[in-house]
Amino acid sequence: MQTTRFTRLPGLALAVMLTLLGVGGCGEDDNDNNDNNDKAQAQAIIGSWNVTLRFPASSCNNACNCPGGVPDIPVLTLNTYEEDGTLQVALGALAAGPGQGTWTRLDDTHFTARFKFLIFDVATGRRTGSEELTKDIRVTGPDAFDATTTFDLFDAAGTTTATGCLITETATRFK
Repeated sequence: MQTTRFTRLPGLALAVMLTLLGVGGCGEDDNDNNDNNDKAQAQAIIGSWNVTLRFPASSCNNACNCPGGVPDIPVLTLNTYEEDGTLQVALGALAAGPGQGTWTRLDDTHFTARFKFLIFDVATGRRTGSEELTKDIRVTGPDAFDATTTFDLFDAAGTTTATGCLITETATRFK
């Protein structure tokens, strides 16, 4: 009878170890699935986008200038959201340099981004200021998003000249 008792203990220990290894394996698979799910959700924004900016009439004033001084004129830009969380923006104006910044996923279809670009006097080539923009982005489909953006305007010395200026955006994925 002693032989039977000692034979059962190693078998029981083996069964417990296999069970624990199985649970650990499931946990790792869950983490892999979570990582894949996070990447899939981030894919909603990753890529290049044709973006149309509009400056609403309520935001156009002496501090928050509208392009051409007229509200709701469509201004075309290109935005590229990289997998590493960086953002590149090509603006549709000669007086503006390229924008650079970062983006973050808040949930499946909600993102935020922040970027900066420099402003130049076209005639002289001198830097006259900069803008810092914050975007609240809602992906509305696999190839579309809407955003509400605010920007702060700075002169060449870095002094704030306007804050909280509003832009609305619609975008389609560039393929």
